[in-house]
Amino acid sequence: MKKQLLHIATTLSLCLMLGVAAKAQVTRQMTITVPFAFHVGKTALPAGTYTVYGTSSNTGDGFLLRDTDDHVKAVFSGQQVQSGGTRSVARFEFRRYDDKYFLARVWAEGSNIGRELQKSRLERETAKDDARPLAQKGVKPEVITVTTQ
Repeated sequence: MKKQLLHIATTLSLCLMLGVAAKAQVTRQMTITVPFAFHVGKTALPAGTYTVYGTSSNTGDGFLLRDTDDHVKAVFSGQQVQSGGTRSVARFEFRRYDDKYFLARVWAEGSNIGRELQKSRLERETAKDDARPLAQKGVKPEVITVTTQ
């Protein structure tokens, strides 16, 4: 009886691990065209087409951003966030302060799990210096969404 329970527990654990690995594979590669210059952390990037690769098949929290010439432009990670529904297309969310954009979240296609980037020092300073009137300073930044190709 103990052997059967151990066997069942082992089988369930293996299935769960395979399911998590398969879910992480969803974010292995995405291509996105961003129509504006933006920042990933303190790295400034021009508008253009980028390919995003997941760097970890286990945790799914690390990413590598390459331009069309296949040059690495940024490496970043994010904490897991969850939305109410499954995404039909992969998408990137940017926080906009006046004329500056910062990558905020990455959402994979077919999942309700995304990754949120921590605000960089540059973004926090930009938020403080935002050119909005004083009456609007408490207003959150505008969120701009760009879907993948």
